[in-house]
Amino acid sequence: MKTNIYSVLLYTVIGFALSLSAFLLMADNVSPFTTQATFYKSVVNIAPEVSGNITHVYVINGQHVNVNQPLFSIDVKPYQIAVDQAQAELQQAKEANLGTWQQLAAAQQVVLQKKTVWKNALHKLERYQTLNRKGLTTQQELDDAISTTDIAKSAISAAQADVLKIKATLSGKENTAAVELAQAKLDRAEWDLSNTTVVATTAGTVTNLQLDTGTYVNKGTPILFLVNEKNSWLSADFNEKGIAHLQPKNHVLISFDSQPGRVFKGDIENQDRAIFDASNPLTRLSTVTNDTRWIREQQKIRTRIAVNVPQQDVISGSRASVIVLNGNPVLDVISSVWIHVIALFRYIY
Repeated sequence: MKTNIYSVLLYTVIGFALSLSAFLLMADNVSPFTTQATFYKSVVNIAPEVSGNITHVYVINGQHVNVNQPLFSIDVKPYQIAVDQAQAELQQAKEANLGTWQQLAAAQQVVLQKKTVWKNALHKLERYQTLNRKGLTTQQELDDAISTTDIAKSAISAAQADVLKIKATLSGKENTAAVELAQAKLDRAEWDLSNTTVVATTAGTVTNLQLDTGTYVNKGTPILFLVNEKNSWLSADFNEKGIAHLQPKNHVLISFDSQPGRVFKGDIENQDRAIFDASNPLTRLSTVTNDTRWIREQQKIRTRIAVNVPQQDVISGSRASVIVLNGNPVLDVISSVWIHVIALFRYIY
C-alpha cells in the first residue's frame, strides 16, 4: 500500500516537473517570461542656473519636498553686484537717451530758424530784383542777395540732415538701442540673482544628497536628484518571439526580488519599437559581427508595464520577474503557479 502511495507521489512530482519544464520551454511562445525586469521611478535632475559657492543647504537626504520648496542657495554677492552695475548702466543709458531727444528738439528748432532766415533772404532778393529792374540797385548787390538766399537754403538742408541723423540714432523708438541693451542686461542680472536660491521644480524625495556649504557648483551641472514617487513603471525585456503577447492591456504577474512571497498584477502599457544597433551607427561604417553558432541568441524587446505596488516597498532600480498571462485558463494557472514559486524562492535567494 505504501509502495503504491510513494509511486503515485513520485509520478505526480515527476509529471509536475516535466509539465513545468515543458511549459518553460514553450513559455516564450505562449506566455512570455523574463527575469530581466527593472522598476523605475521618474528622477528629476536639479542643476543650478548660475555658478558659485553653496552658502546654505535646506534639505537632507531622504526628505520629501514640495514644488518651489528651497533646496540650496548660492552666494548672492557677485550677482547682486552685477544687478547694481546693470542698474547704473541703465540709468546712464536713459540719461544719454534723454540728451539725444533734447538734441533732436534743438536740431528741429535750428531747422525752423534756418527756414526763417531763408524766407527773409528770399523776400530781400525779391526786393532787390524789383529795384534792379528799375535801375535803383547794382548788379553786385543783386548777386549778393542771390548768394545769400542760396546759402540760407543750403543751411536748411544741412539742419534737416542733422535731424535725420539724430532720428536714425533713436530708430523711431522711445528708447535707443543702448537703453534696450542696458535693460536686457539688467533683466539677465536680476534673473541670475533670483536663481541663486534653487527650488524644487516638482514634488519628490531627495536622494543621493552629497552637497555641503562651501562646495563650488557649475551652472547646468546636475548636483541634486528628486525621485517622483507618483510616476513609476516597470521595464521588462522579453525574447522577441513572444511579441504577439506583448501587446498593450495584456495582463502580467510580477514578483519583485525585494518582496519575497508576494505577487503583483500589472498591465502592459507599450513596447519600444526600435532597438539600438551598436554595429550600425548612423555616421560610421557598419561593423560586422561573426557568429559561429548555428542558433543565435534571441533579440530582447523592451516593454513598459504599469504595476500597482506600494511605493515604500520598492525603490527605483528594484529587480523583478514577470510572466505574461495568455488568456487560456490552463496556461494562466501554470503561469500563476510558476511566478508564485519564483516569489517563494526569493526567501532563500
